[in-house]
Parts: sequence; structure tokens; C-alpha cells
Amino acid sequence: MRSPARDPLHILAAVGAILMTGSAAAPASSEPQGRVLAVEQVAGFWALRAPDGSRCQVSLANLVIDGVRPVLAENCAVPDAAKAKSWRATANGFEMLAADGSVVMAFRRTGEDAFVGTTGGYTLTRAPM
Repeated sequence: MRSPARDPLHILAAVGAILMTGSAAAPASSEPQGRVLAVEQVAGFWALRAPDGSRCQVSLANLVIDGVRPVLAENCAVPDAAKAKSWRATANGFEMLAADGSVVMAFRRTGEDAFVGTTGGYTLTRAPM
């Protein structure tokens, strides 16, 4: 009688489960290790507003390309947001990063679909698609 632990189907199922768990849980290389907001809580299409009334539409990708999660700023009158090339989740929000990996803007979560800049008085709300 064959041992269930050595049965090819059991081995294949175990290897598949390990691979699926590892790929789903792997953060982008730019993301800090440890407890951070779920990517799904941050990724999406956002309306950014500066205290002076300047606006910007920001897309935060829910995928990793070349080790980072891309940012796309469109119709952007907010210079720091226009510099952002990627983003990463943090414990209380997220950061937008320049091409060199430096933080250009940081946000903390204030509601299910709202963030506020940690400096500068920026607000970010989920925008309709």
C-alpha cells in the first residue's frame, strides 16, 4: 500500500498550494516588510486635491512590474504627484515614490475611500471610473 504522504497527487497538491500562497503574498520589492495596508485597500483610481485647489487624477496599480507598483498621474497640476513613478503600502496608508525610490508624497488612511497627506494638506478620494 502506498503512503498518502508520497502519493504523487498529494505531493503535487502541496507544491501547488505552496506556490500559490507564495506568489499571492509576495509584496513588491519596494514595500516595507511587516504589517501594511492590504494592496486592495489602496490600489485604484483616485482624485487628488491640493490645499490651493490644484487637482490630479492618480491611478495606483494593483500589479507589480519590475519589482514596483506603478503610479500614473493624469491631468496633473500637483508637481509632486506628477513626479511619482511607483507606490508602496505602509502600516497606515501608502507612499508615492520617485523613479529613484525616494518618497515624494505620503498618505494616511482616514476612511474606506479617503486618505490625507501626512504633510501639505493633500486629500485623496476614490474617483469614479
